[in-house]
Amino acid sequence: MVRSARLGRPASDRPAAAGYPADRRLMLAAALGLAGSLGLTGLVAAWLARPPAPAGPVVVSTLTSRPLVLPASWFVRPGSATETVPGRIDLAIPWTELTGSALPGLMRVTATRAPETEAPLSPARRYARFLTAEAQPLADGLMRRRFRVGTPFEGEDLYLAQGEGSRFAARCATGPVPDPDAACLSEVRVGALSLRLRFSAERLPSWSAGLAGLERLFGP
Repeated sequence: MVRSARLGRPASDRPAAAGYPADRRLMLAAALGLAGSLGLTGLVAAWLARPPAPAGPVVVSTLTSRPLVLPASWFVRPGSATETVPGRIDLAIPWTELTGSALPGLMRVTATRAPETEAPLSPARRYARFLTAEAQPLADGLMRRRFRVGTPFEGEDLYLAQGEGSRFAARCATGPVPDPDAACLSEVRVGALSLRLRFSAERLPSWSAGLAGLERLFGP
């Protein structure tokens, strides 16, 4: 009886051996499920990372007598292309689109209805009491004037086109600024619109081409 017990195979060994194929099937199913999950995750990630479809033009009919047709990508805030503040639009227009030349950067434009008032003072007259006597003509058709120390515009220069600056004028910071692409401020009137412009001082030599582009976009 003792010999029989030593040579005999334990009864518990046979069920364990019989379970191996089932274990392999479970492992294979788990591996296939994991692979499927990873593949689905990859598809979802690729779908989320796809470039947005280009939006069509936006028609703005609240500012001028003729509707303005503008690219949706120019509107500054997401959603502002269709939810504009009444009587105002905020845009970031590529200089390339304004001038037709390969100029980097953007011109930031806030367009509102121009007030129906008498013609305002020219920039040269408006800022006359804050300016020094120095006047420096530049090759791009602008005249540079300097603001006096201690005035509200200390640290800026005034650039005037055609003497008085009635067609174009801009105030530009003379030192480092947090946002160099908005170092210059200009206000111009095109048709029934008042345009407030922000741009880099590096774009000053292109003022005439930029203004012509604005007149083409917003003019009557």
